[in-house]
Amino acid sequence: MSVQHARSSLRRILTGGAAAAVLLGRVALTAPAPALAQSGYFFPQAAAGDFDPAIPTPEAFLGYPIGTHYTRHDRIVDYLRELARLSDRVTVEEIGRSYEERPLLSVVITSGANQGRIDQIQRAHIAAGDPGGPAAGADAPVVVGLFYSVHGNETSSGEAALLTAYYLAAGRSPEVLDWLDKAVVVIDPAQNPDGRDRAANWHNAWKNQPAVSDPQDKEHVEAWPAGRTNHYFTDLNRDWLAVTQKETRAKLEAFHRWRPNIQIDFHEMGAGSTYYFEPSPASMESPLLPRASYEWNVTLAKYHAQALDSLGSLYYTREVFDNFSPVYGSTYPDFHGGVGVTVEQASSRGLVQDTANGPLTFPFTIRNQTNVGLATIRGAVAERAGLLAFQRDFFRSAVEQGRRHSSQAFVFGDATDPGLTRQTLDLLLAHHIQVHPLTERVTQNGRAYEPGSAYVVPSAQPQFRLVHSIFDRTPPTKGSVYGSTSYSVALAYGLKSDGLRRVPAHGSAVTEAPVATGGVSGPQDAYAYVIDWRDLNAPRVLTALLRQDVRVRSAFEPLTARTAAGDSAFGRGSLVITTAGQQLDAAALRSAVDGAAREAGVVAYAVSTGQSVAGVDLGSDNVKVVRAPRIALVVGEGVNATEIGATWFALSERLNYPATRLDPSQLGRVALGDYDSIVLSGGRYDHLGQPTVDALKAWVRAGGSLVVFGSAARWAADNGLAPKASSEEEKRKTEIERRDYADRGAVQGEQRTAGNALSADADISHPLAFGLSRRDLFVNKETDVVLTPVADPFANVVRIDERPEVNGYLPEALRARSAGSVWAQVNPVGAGTVVLFADDPAHRKYWLGTERLLINALFLSNHLAPGGVAKLREPAGLGFP
Repeated sequence: MSVQHARSSLRRILTGGAAAAVLLGRVALTAPAPALAQSGYFFPQAAAGDFDPAIPTPEAFLGYPIGTHYTRHDRIVDYLRELARLSDRVTVEEIGRSYEERPLLSVVITSGANQGRIDQIQRAHIAAGDPGGPAAGADAPVVVGLFYSVHGNETSSGEAALLTAYYLAAGRSPEVLDWLDKAVVVIDPAQNPDGRDRAANWHNAWKNQPAVSDPQDKEHVEAWPAGRTNHYFTDLNRDWLAVTQKETRAKLEAFHRWRPNIQIDFHEMGAGSTYYFEPSPASMESPLLPRASYEWNVTLAKYHAQALDSLGSLYYTREVFDNFSPVYGSTYPDFHGGVGVTVEQASSRGLVQDTANGPLTFPFTIRNQTNVGLATIRGAVAERAGLLAFQRDFFRSAVEQGRRHSSQAFVFGDATDPGLTRQTLDLLLAHHIQVHPLTERVTQNGRAYEPGSAYVVPSAQPQFRLVHSIFDRTPPTKGSVYGSTSYSVALAYGLKSDGLRRVPAHGSAVTEAPVATGGVSGPQDAYAYVIDWRDLNAPRVLTALLRQDVRVRSAFEPLTARTAAGDSAFGRGSLVITTAGQQLDAAALRSAVDGAAREAGVVAYAVSTGQSVAGVDLGSDNVKVVRAPRIALVVGEGVNATEIGATWFALSERLNYPATRLDPSQLGRVALGDYDSIVLSGGRYDHLGQPTVDALKAWVRAGGSLVVFGSAARWAADNGLAPKASSEEEKRKTEIERRDYADRGAVQGEQRTAGNALSADADISHPLAFGLSRRDLFVNKETDVVLTPVADPFANVVRIDERPEVNGYLPEALRARSAGSVWAQVNPVGAGTVVLFADDPAHRKYWLGTERLLINALFLSNHLAPGGVAKLREPAGLGFP
């Protein structure tokens, strides 16, 4: 965008009977604009009379010109509902709520005639994608998905959603009427409304008259955590496969209702750039997908180029981003026979911002996004027959690809961890993957799978490519792609699963996950209740009981107890709740245990004796009391919000347990003794002064437990809270060599780490690893941090293999550095501990295999190291802190 074009654009949008906009240096003078002037700016192709005057423009409804104010989510919702009230072309459905209780919408726009038979159209569209179903009719509409604001502070797209909906609801031109007849447009106006409002409120709070274009002005510099992520600081654009968040689950259900033939995911990038749309570089394509999938990106790009050419807007293609994994909103459709496209608009992050290309205005960014959305519909209608045929062929080829795959099926399930089995089953059903109960015993790679606790996923099915993404190893790539190169959910879960050469005997397809059967099982006159810690949901029972002041113990050695189910084996960490020594009487205790176990879907076995059939007895010194820890999470400027958000989510949503959120600046002022555990995620902590560091050291020595990961582990080592890398390690440097400047992009890509799974060995006898059933473990490797082994030979709990299996792409230098390194460690310091993880153990909220270690670090903190705090801190009356 040239300076002249930028100034011309700003004048056009901000004039029309009002004073002309004046740009002087870094200051833009803005003035209100009449609705007609706005329509002419945003829709330059429209002619007089093209819009139904009975349908209000966004600016007429909102009371301000689009681009002069950031529209709050509730007002977006209000306008779209008004369109649905006034137009037979528009329907609005609330499909869920965000964590902050904002409505999540799915807006369907098509002709009134199509709306009258919309259920029939929807069913026919899905059936046409079934390889065994009827083909789409000649008059079948193409389905276009326009998904906006997955990153909340990429705000131009939310405004564009309003304009696009208006254009389709009010448009009377022959072209629009043709679109509405031949297409169903599915709009998600704000995938991340919590983050969007966080950003919109910031920009509105700091806007100025005249608008200030200085990039350093507060309007353009959001405060932590900014608006990119949702309530729990989740990057929702990377949650399509793992489905950890409410917002994702809601939109996934809407997606599978329609499975769009084209889906655009609208984004923003740095102010100094222009506009990006796909195709992506060929090096960043997935070998799982047919070549035609990427050829369709090239076809659609012609329509996007035409739209931006007509506006005189600069753009580029083929240079960045990827279509490698199904974790994104622009790639998940690619794994469903659609054409997924990322578009990126340079962001003004405010009303106007100076850039090397000239002043970048908010209206200009909205204009580009709006016209690319309309061009997408234009292209979809023009290419309708080919797109419908491609989707049908896509699912046919997926079945054939699965039929040829070396693993004819995947089996999963663990009788000792029914919670994780149900979690996996629920995930598969959310993705509409065919899954069946196992009906014959199967042994593979030394692991046994039993009917009643295991399931089978055949490869020869329409969703094979997603099955592969969840259970199999990531396809190899020559270099690092834009995002994570490892996305195998089975590895991240630590799931017991295997590929099979034949499809074993199985029952009918599962249509819904079975209801978890939890609660107390066994005699009324219980001596104690025992809960296996290996169950994914056992920690939720622990936290529920601790909050009721129930005294809970943890078995630090395995035991076998006689239960109503027979002789039952319980792993290390299993919970023991004795009837004796409680504030509650026997009946109230049983009720408390039963309620907590039912809510978590976990079985609590009542036993009538403290003597075990094998292993330690229930009164052993190896059955230790668990305290209700007082936990603080450090959140604020400099902290990696996504990482600390994963810990916050684990405690809040998975465990329903409170944790205090402290700003980094508070660490030097609050009484640290009020907390048992403090968590520092990756981030920058160099601004913490020496007095704060000294206070943390004193707190640890007095019995506190500091949990650090990623760059925070390096900071802890640099500040004497953990072992520092040896001088030999510090001297190791990459050899400097001369390279051609033109190769810099490829070379830098090869050196970048964006997330990989590395095989490791875990000491499952250590309290930090309680709950893991096997020593072999895959850990997430996203940083270059490696931990220095401590002298205590029992403290280096998780160690990456000497020759690790790498799922994904890992630069050779980091592979060599990581091989044999420590990934999780307990470092005793005085009466306390520093627990270190090389990377975030709860990575993106779905790395459940190592999230267990984080939970142990917090709830067993005073038992992690010999010489640590041995006594239970008990507030008066066992009150919950």
